[in-house]
Amino acid sequence: MGPVRQALREATRDIHERLDRAAVLRPLTSPSITVDEYRDALIALHGFNAPIERALGERALGEGTERLDLLRADLADLGVDADALPVAGSLPALDGLPARLAARYVLDGSAHGGRAMLPNVTRALGFDATRGARFLASAGIDMAGRWKALLARLESDLDAPESAQAACATAVALFAALEVWLDGLVAKAA
Repeated sequence: MGPVRQALREATRDIHERLDRAAVLRPLTSPSITVDEYRDALIALHGFNAPIERALGERALGEGTERLDLLRADLADLGVDADALPVAGSLPALDGLPARLAARYVLDGSAHGGRAMLPNVTRALGFDATRGARFLASAGIDMAGRWKALLARLESDLDAPESAQAACATAVALFAALEVWLDGLVAKAA
C-alpha cells in the first residue's frame, strides 16, 4: 500500500467505522433487510453521491456519472423518482486535483463496499446487477481497473506532502458530510 493511500486510510478510519454503523445503512448487511430499508438506504446514498458525482463530472480520471445512473435506475425500480429527492448540502469544495482525487477515493471505495453487500441484498430481496441492485454491483463498470488506476494516480499525483494532506482533509470532510447527511435523515424520519 502506497503512502498516500495509507494516509487516506488512517485519516478516515474512525469516521469510516462510525459510518459502518449508521442506522440507515446498517440494514444493507442484515439478512433480514426489507424493501423499505433498502429503498431508504439507496435514497440516502443518492442524496450524498449525486451532488459529488455531478461536481466531479468528467474531470476526475475521465470518468462520468455511470454509478449515479445505476443508482437512479435502481431507485426507479423501487418506484422512486430520483429527481424529486433531496441532496446533501454543505459538501467540501472539489476544486483542485487533491480534492477531486479524494472524492473519487471516497466514492470508488464505497463501490467496493457495495459489491460486498450485494450477495446479502440478492438473497434477501432478489435484486441483482440487472434489476434493483445495479449500483451495489457497479454493473458494467470495471471497478477493479478503475480502483487500480485511482490508486496509481493518488501515489503519482499527490506525492507532495501538502497535496496528500489536502486529499486527506477533503476525504475526512466528505465522510463528515455523509455522517451529517445520514444523521439528518434519521432525525427527519423519527
